[in-house]
Parts: sequence; structure tokens; C-alpha cells
Amino acid sequence: MSLINRSIAGLAGSLALTGVHQIFKKYVTGAPNLDQVGEKAVQTSLEKVDVNISDEEQVYAAAMGGNILSNALLFSTLATSTNTSQIISKTLGTGLLGAAGTIGLADQLLGNNKATNTDKKKWMTAGYYLLGAVVSISVYNLLERKSK
Repeated sequence: MSLINRSIAGLAGSLALTGVHQIFKKYVTGAPNLDQVGEKAVQTSLEKVDVNISDEEQVYAAAMGGNILSNALLFSTLATSTNTSQIISKTLGTGLLGAAGTIGLADQLLGNNKATNTDKKKWMTAGYYLLGAVVSISVYNLLERKSK
């Protein structure tokens, strides 16, 4: 179990989640806008240290970077097994945990939560995270097989 392979796999899963989210947000009516969660987290954090950034593009960039990094860390914890039963349970567990955390964070951070306020948006969020988990474990297993 290589730390480098786990890191690459976690980043691949995070990028898959982010890519699908951005495509769906742009082209699917009623898709979740998870960027709002990250942007609010960035703004809240900056306010606590008396920093004010009014440039929306900078806040968005910081939020995207934070989302990609935090999801990569989440998914890298998944990439630890090549055993089929462990793969299934870890993939489902990690994907659903990530979705639940995002949905819960949206409710906490956004007073009028429009990011995940419908069942459709919650299911789509769960799907994004499950996709990221599947990509992570797939990339991890591919890299582990190649390194042997």
C-alpha cells in the first residue's frame, strides 16, 4: 500500500467528483450547487481572521482548491485495500460519508440552503461522492497492480 498511490487515487476521485459536479451544475436543471458550501466556508474563515476578500473569483478559487484537497484526503483514506468485500464496504461507506458531511455542512453554513435543499440535490450529491469513491478505488487498484 503505497502512500503515493493512495494520494494519486484520492486526487483522481476528487477530480472526478468535481468535474461531474461542475458539468451537472451547468447543464442539469435543479442540480446541487456545492460550490456555495465551500465559498461560505472560505468567507466565514476569512471573517474570523479579519480578512475581507470582495473578489468573488478569488473566493471561488480558494473554495475549489479547498474542496479538491479535502475530497482528495477523504478518498485517499478509502484507497487501502484490494480485497473485494472491503472495497465494496469502503466505497459505499466513504461515498455516503462524504455526501452526508457535505449535505450537513450545507445545512450548517447556509442559512437558506439552496445547495442541497431538495431530495434530488441530495441524491445527486450522494451520486457524486459515490462516483469519486469508485474512481479512487479503481485508480488505486490499477496503480497497485502495475507496481507489483
